[in-house]
Amino acid sequence: MELDLLRDRIKPDIESLFGASMANLILNKAKMKVAAEIRDSDEETKCRTFVQCLGRDDKLLGMWGSLEVQERVSKWLKYLGS
Repeated sequence: MELDLLRDRIKPDIESLFGASMANLILNKAKMKVAAEIRDSDEETKCRTFVQCLGRDDKLLGMWGSLEVQERVSKWLKYLGS
C-alpha cells in the first residue's frame, strides 16, 4: 500500500475526533516525520513508520488514551496486508 492511500484510509478515524483541519495537521506531521527519518526505504517501511508516528502523537494519546491508540495502531497496520 502506498503511504498516501494509507493516510486516506486512516483520516476518517482521526477526523471523527478532531475535525478535518486538525486531522490534516496530525497526519501531515506524521508524514513529514517519515520523510525526514526514512528516505530510501520501501513503501511498507514508510507506512509502518507513519502508523508508529501516529501512535506516538500527543494529541491522539491525549484524546484517546494509550489503550485506544494501541488498538487503532493495530487496526491501521492491518490495512497494510489488505
